[in-house]
Amino acid sequence: MRRAVLLLVVLAAGCAEMRQAPRPIPTAALAPNSADSVRGAIEAMAPAFADRARALAGRPAEAAQAAAQLEFVTAAIPRDPRYAPIPEGVRRELLLARQELRDALGTDDAATPEAVVPALVAAAAALRAGDQSRAAQALSAPTFRPGGARSIVRLGELGPLPQADNASAMVQREVARLDAEGRWLGGRPVDASGNTITTFGLGGNTGVGY
Repeated sequence: MRRAVLLLVVLAAGCAEMRQAPRPIPTAALAPNSADSVRGAIEAMAPAFADRARALAGRPAEAAQAAAQLEFVTAAIPRDPRYAPIPEGVRRELLLARQELRDALGTDDAATPEAVVPALVAAAAALRAGDQSRAAQALSAPTFRPGGARSIVRLGELGPLPQADNASAMVQREVARLDAEGRWLGGRPVDASGNTITTFGLGGNTGVGY
């Protein structure tokens, strides 16, 4: 019953997001070595969340990066027509995973990916640079609760994330299956120019600007 109620909540949130006009956000930092930020983020987040995200314990920078990738992928797949072949069941699992992760981190349920993704990317970059103050500023309330330095602590203590593990592995397998069977609509979704095109905007090789 609890899973059914949670699914209704996350589906309603997902529908609300799709009604909003998407704003461009920088995406290159999510998957810097990939020409397609969606595909690159999927490939990066699946191993990060493997074994119920055990490897993220005590590693807030890596946790922020993986969380940003999951937020981005969950929102981008329904918005990007290139990823239309991804089954609805996989999309629902991603929504459940995002809710699990938001609950663990204390992210506002009403926050849009356009607010959450850049903040997590900025926090990850600051933590990798050893700048705790800038990382705390990136995770400000009310988008993140309690916000600031205490949210950095929560990044390192997310606990087991079985749904994120399941959903990230599932979408990775689905992309591999579609590749193998050649079932992408209009060809494999990678722009030959080397730029990443998503409904979040043109990512290209732009920096995150933080």
